[in-house]
Amino acid sequence: MADTVAIRVTVDASALVFDKRALKASLLVAGREVAAQARRDMRSSAGSGIIYRGPGGSASKYRGGYKRGAHQASAPGEAPSRITGTLAKSIKVRAFRSGEGVSIRDTAFYALFLEKGASGGGRMKSGGAFVRGKRGVGKVRKLEPRPFLTRALQEREASIEPRLAQAARDGIRMVRMKL
Repeated sequence: MADTVAIRVTVDASALVFDKRALKASLLVAGREVAAQARRDMRSSAGSGIIYRGPGGSASKYRGGYKRGAHQASAPGEAPSRITGTLAKSIKVRAFRSGEGVSIRDTAFYALFLEKGASGGGRMKSGGAFVRGKRGVGKVRKLEPRPFLTRALQEREASIEPRLAQAARDGIRMVRMKL
């Protein structure tokens, strides 16, 4: 049996150069995949929450108020159900200028309310009670989260992580130094 010889090489950090172009391109592809997954989840969400009937309310243009018939909203924990497609269309993906990250944002004003949940309603009176209009005490309304971007990221994480690691490894190269 042959003896093995091990050689340990120490490389000065100044001899390595990191080219961020491959990583930036991979991050952009990964961001687009997450956005596409979120859109797919919204398209496939049939909704199993509250049923709204017909037009009306301040959110009429967002929940299909211009349409006749009923709309079934998503239940807490589900991806938001689709009515007009505004939420899905407003997902934007941008790579950082530095090449070290990607931003996936939903620019619809209500996107964060759906993603993280919200509470509110009524007007605060000096005594701490909520008042709705001129009639008595109202109650605080609570919107439970309907995550769509975080869920899409979790669904795609297993396939994205190894590709980003490979892109980072491919971007490192050795440069020749004068001795």
